[in-house]
Amino acid sequence: MAGYIGANTSSVTNNQNAAERRKKFTFTANTTALTGLSFLPNKIHIFHNGIRLVRNTDYTEASDGQSVTLTNAAQAGDEIVAVTFDQNPATGGGSSYTDADVDAHLLTAGVTLDATNDKLSIGTGATLDVSAGALVTPAGHVIQVVQATFDTKTDINSSGSYSNTHITTNITPSSTSNKVLVLINTVASVDAGTTTFRRLKVGRNGTVVSTEKILRSSYADTSGSDVEDLTIHYLDSPSSTSSLTYSLMADANGVGMAVGGRMSNTTANQISSITLMEIAQ
Repeated sequence: MAGYIGANTSSVTNNQNAAERRKKFTFTANTTALTGLSFLPNKIHIFHNGIRLVRNTDYTEASDGQSVTLTNAAQAGDEIVAVTFDQNPATGGGSSYTDADVDAHLLTAGVTLDATNDKLSIGTGATLDVSAGALVTPAGHVIQVVQATFDTKTDINSSGSYSNTHITTNITPSSTSNKVLVLINTVASVDAGTTTFRRLKVGRNGTVVSTEKILRSSYADTSGSDVEDLTIHYLDSPSSTSSLTYSLMADANGVGMAVGGRMSNTTANQISSITLMEIAQ
């Protein structure tokens, strides 16, 4: 028997579950057959007492990847280490995973990858974590929605400048290329019997960004002020990933105006809302 001159083989285990498999053979009699292997063609290394053997010179591989035949027989007491790569990693057989194999193996914590139908399913209680990368969504997709509602009103008496009302909320876009759709629903009331215009706009961080919504009194109601239902839609391009404050801003042009209720009634406030949607671009 030749002396073993390689690394200490006590650390080499017959690990048959790893992608790279190492199997140690010891012999009590001379033999040329190494069996119980599983490897891809040309994906095996043979070490005889620490010396790497040469393929097709010192050994030949079986076509099924299950065994190796030594040219020169190993003797009793010799050690041979075979480093192989699994020939059939897929349960369905073959040298690569099938769709059924992927479906069967990549199932964890309620997350199912259905390779057959090209679908990823997230089960109840499971979390899709993309914090290390980015989740790419199609253009026009709603990424997040923020909404706030109010049961109060704001009285405005400014002239020539816009003031924030109570209808406001914040959103933090996930990308500078995305847009923010602002939806505002409220009522506004003005002094009856005057033709003075009142103006409302959408504001971002205290600065108006939308075109004007014009109000002026036309018909007096029984409470002594005119009331108009307001629905304002504005698609903003903030080019920011910072927290943004959107609000309804108003300029009463020097004459009385109330947003969210009637000027002459302090209790008949209406429900107002502002909804912000981040839209993928």
